[in-house]
Amino acid sequence: MNRRPVPPQGRRARQHGIVMLITLIAMVVLMIGAVAMVRSFDTSSILAGNLAFRRDLTNQGERGIALARAAFTGSGALSAETARNSDLLNSANYSSIKLETNAQGIPKLLVKDSLFSSAGMKETTDSTQGITVRYVVDRQCTGHGPPDDSSCVIATGSPDPSGSAWLQKPGGESRPVYRVSVRVTGPRNTQAFFQTTFAY
Repeated sequence: MNRRPVPPQGRRARQHGIVMLITLIAMVVLMIGAVAMVRSFDTSSILAGNLAFRRDLTNQGERGIALARAAFTGSGALSAETARNSDLLNSANYSSIKLETNAQGIPKLLVKDSLFSSAGMKETTDSTQGITVRYVVDRQCTGHGPPDDSSCVIATGSPDPSGSAWLQKPGGESRPVYRVSVRVTGPRNTQAFFQTTFAY
């Protein structure tokens, strides 16, 4: 009767140890992969949140531009031509001369909180969203008083032949250019700046 040789106990124990070691290495690799996937998901969520946050600040910036333009229409503080010949910083956030700007072309009056508050300018705050919108309108002229071609940036258009008052109308032959600068401050003290120009 033939008998199978029985392997030594020490060898079988060593084989079981190698399988355990390989299993542990595989588990570590799987855990590293899972952590990398979770971190990638978190980064994607943060990026998506930042894009949505930036879009909301853009919408709020458009709101600031609309507030500035509203002062020029109807019974707004800047609807009269004579009102636009002098500064109205504390009532309409308006300067009849070009404001000093920083290297990015943003008026320093808008950037520095101390200058903005000392000028008595107003801002709009939405406490529910934690957003503050402030704006300033400056006429692109080097001097106060009625605008003229020598001291102002002028936009020209086709004359309106409907009457003698065409010079006072938007779309007249030459109108001064106004710059609207908006600063939006959101949650976490994030700031966005917007600018546009128009002739009126």
